[in-house]
Amino acid sequence: MKRSIILAIALGTVALAARADDPRYVYEIRELDKAAGSAASQVWAMNVGIVAEAARLYVPVSFVKKSGAVSFTLDGTMSFSTGASVEVERSAGRILLRHEVSVKGAQPLPRADKRSTIRFSLSDIVRKGGKDSGSPLSYALRKAIDASSYKTGRAWVESAVYDGAGRFVIVVGLKKN
Repeated sequence: MKRSIILAIALGTVALAARADDPRYVYEIRELDKAAGSAASQVWAMNVGIVAEAARLYVPVSFVKKSGAVSFTLDGTMSFSTGASVEVERSAGRILLRHEVSVKGAQPLPRADKRSTIRFSLSDIVRKGGKDSGSPLSYALRKAIDASSYKTGRAWVESAVYDGAGRFVIVVGLKKN
């Protein structure tokens, strides 16, 4: 019995570690009128956006809620690689892009005390996203933290799906400090 439990824990740890290196998707909403600038500056801005989102959201970040504001801090080091970028949707003023990102070298994800499934439309984030209006994952992470009773803790994106019909479903893991 004891061996079975130890084996199950070991397999679970290996599965979580492997899952952290699997390709994931980072979504980006770009306003077309803000796409001005040189091609080099556009590439730089795109890659900096991917770095920030991959580093902050697919690995646990520490958060603190204070006076209605949420701040994030990356807990460790990791690296990532980017794959294909695909234009998912286009309107007169915006483009929704999906970038494939593989996070490497991150610690295994902790066991979540709570999971929050955040559902919202593309129009919701454009209208109400504020500083997160260009980043659906950051918007969902902030909404999950705001909705939780935790004042401090750790949070990370476990999965992110865009259904092609204007809706995002993003699952966020939360761990209380």
